[in-house]
Amino acid sequence: MGSEISFTLLSYAVILIPFLVGAVLLVRAVKNWATITLLVGASCLTLAPLIASIAAGIRSGPNWEGLYYVFGGVVVAGVGLLCCLVGAVGVGIKYAATVRRANELEVLLQQVQERIDSGERI
Repeated sequence: MGSEISFTLLSYAVILIPFLVGAVLLVRAVKNWATITLLVGASCLTLAPLIASIAAGIRSGPNWEGLYYVFGGVVVAGVGLLCCLVGAVGVGIKYAATVRRANELEVLLQQVQERIDSGERI
C-alpha cells in the first residue's frame, strides 16, 4: 500500500503537475481549441491516478465496488491521453502555420530591403 501511494505522489510531483501547469499557461497565452484540449487532457491525466488510488483502498466484496472505480480510472485516463494527443497535434499544426507565415514575411522583408538598396521606389 505504501509503495502505491509513493508512486502516485511521484507521478503527481514529477510528471502530471508540471504538465498541468504548462497546459494552463498555454491556455492563458493562446486561447484556441488545441491548447484547451491539451488542458482537458492534462486534467484527466491528473485525475486518473487519484481514481486508481481510491480504487486500491476499497475492498471488493461480492458487489465488486472497487472495480467500478478501476474502470472509471481507465476511461478517464483514456480520455486524457486522447485529448493530449489531439491537443499536441493541434499545437503542432498551429506552430507549423506560424513558421510558414514567418518565412513568408522574411522573404517580403528581403524584397523590400533589396528595393530600398537599389533606389527603386515602392
